[in-house]
Parts: sequence; C-alpha cells; structure tokens
Amino acid sequence: MSLETLHPASLEATCEPRTDVIDLSIVIVSWNVESHLRACLESIKRQHVGFNLEVIVVDNDSQDGSATMVEDTFPQVSLVRNCDNVGFAGANNQGLALSKGRYVLLLNPDTELHEGCLARTIEYADEHPALGAIGCRAIKPDGSQQSTLYRSLRLRDVLVNVLVPTGLRRRSHRLGGFRYAGIDLDMAHEVETIAGCFMLVRREAYEQAGGMDETFFMYGEEAEWCWRLRQEGWSIGYCPDTSILHHGGVSAAQCLDEMNLAMARSQLLLLQRTRGIMVAWIANALMLLRDAPRAATWCLVRPFVMHRGATKWSLLMRSAVRFRLHCGGLFRLDWSS
Repeated sequence: MSLETLHPASLEATCEPRTDVIDLSIVIVSWNVESHLRACLESIKRQHVGFNLEVIVVDNDSQDGSATMVEDTFPQVSLVRNCDNVGFAGANNQGLALSKGRYVLLLNPDTELHEGCLARTIEYADEHPALGAIGCRAIKPDGSQQSTLYRSLRLRDVLVNVLVPTGLRRRSHRLGGFRYAGIDLDMAHEVETIAGCFMLVRREAYEQAGGMDETFFMYGEEAEWCWRLRQEGWSIGYCPDTSILHHGGVSAAQCLDEMNLAMARSQLLLLQRTRGIMVAWIANALMLLRDAPRAATWCLVRPFVMHRGATKWSLLMRSAVRFRLHCGGLFRLDWSS
C-alpha cells in the first residue's frame, strides 16, 4: 500500500499550492475497469487547481491489471489493494479513513472530470458552509444529462415504481418526483440525495455522521449516507456550474444478475434504515406482486427459449430471480444480513 500524497505540481497543474494543508482528497473505488480508471486519473491530472490534493484508489481485487496500471502509470496515487471485493461502501470507507483533505470527493472510476470541475466545486463548497455534500452535472456519452438527484426513498415511490411504467414515470412531474422530474438543472438546488458517482463531502460532516454503512454492498449506500448527513443537520447541494462525463454502470455490467439482486436488497435495506422495518416489509410485498406475473411468464417460456439464448428475455429472467428473494422476504424483518 502506498500512502504518498498527490499534489497539483505532480499532476502538471499550473498553479502552485498555497499551503501544506490538503484541501481535497479524491477517493476512487475500482473493480475491473482498467481503461476507464486510466481515463479518470488522466482527467484529474489535467485539472488546473490552486490547492493541494491527494488521490486514493481502492482496488477491490480487480483481475484486469487495474492496480498494476495505477502503480506503473500514476506512482503518486495512493493505492490500496484489497484481496477480496469488499463492496462499494466498504472500499470507500477505507479511502475515507486514509484521507486528509478538508473535503473528500467520492468519484466513480467510469467518470472523467471536465475542465475546472475541481476548482469550482471547492469554491462552491467554501461559499456554502451549510452544505455537507455536493453533487454536480453528470453528462452521458451521448451528451444528455444523467439523473443524479433523488428524494429519500419512500413507500409511495415503491408503489409508483410497481404500478407505473418507467418511461411514463420519468416524464411525469407528478409521478417522477423521486428523481426530481422537471427540476431546472441549470439552477443550484438543495436536494435530499445525490448520486455517488461524484460526491464531495465536507470533512466536518463526514466526521459527524460517520462513514458509509457497509451493510450495503452495492447501491443505496449514498442515499443512506445523505439521509444520515441530513439527520445531523447538514444540507445536500447540487452545483450546476461543474460537470463530469459519466459512462455509468461499467462495473455492474460485468455481473448484471448479481447486481439485480443487490439493487433490490439495497432498496429494502434503505427503507429499513430510514423508514422502519414494517415499511420495508410492505415494500417487499409490493415488489413481490410486481415480479410475480413476470416470474410466472418466465417459467412458461423458459423451456422454449433457453436453447436459443435468453438475452431477449433477460428482464423476465431477473424478475424470476428477484421473485425468490421477495418470497423469502415475507418471513424476514431484517435486511442487514
């Protein structure tokens, strides 16, 4: 494990650091995304900043040479090599524990920072001391803006998700409230939750609320963290002045079936943590009702499609897998184990 500090001078930044104080720690959790991680680190290297920063990469036992690439190409980056995949929350907590900055930026490896992103985000954070965490614009490869602002998950949101098709839900201002449908993304806002692909957290807020809940392996951890930050009196902000390129879902795409289950479980764990056990149980029952007809359909068509490949039927197949999870959930009141 290397614990060297990465300063702007070593990143070819144009401005000299003002002091020996580290203003920003960037924590990147990586799993088998070598090319994207390289591009992400290169984008950090191109930033023009006037403050000290460090970069910490936590590698979750990648098998594609990611860790070796970091050691060989970016020797100033602090690298943590895990022997197992400890999950997104657990790996971020490792990086947070090593960080020394006034601010900590959790950054996905499949992102690339646009020019001025870091400098403006730090400036914005300094201007708004009540903000415990800040998100920015996330631009997809096709140029559209990704939805990265959310309200805290409620039982109503689960019901809408069960009853309303995704396309209609995301277009409707009334039904799409969970994703702040219709919000002016050119304006700064105080929101309830920001996505974890770019999440700047104030040191004091982190120390007060603690790190991420490691019971979440993947998905939901940033929402629970934002909830806890808000419970401690901090606000969550969106700054439209800065942006990143976000490819999205690169790690998850390598194990879609496992991530499908992880997302369902994380939603129920999130409701348990923030709304209570009974709300989580009711949500599980609603999800069971949603997946039941799809699971039944999959059982009927499976004998006829498996020999041809089931790619077209993957949604039904995953619904059937989730159906078993939700059936078991009728007899449990704790999603933390």
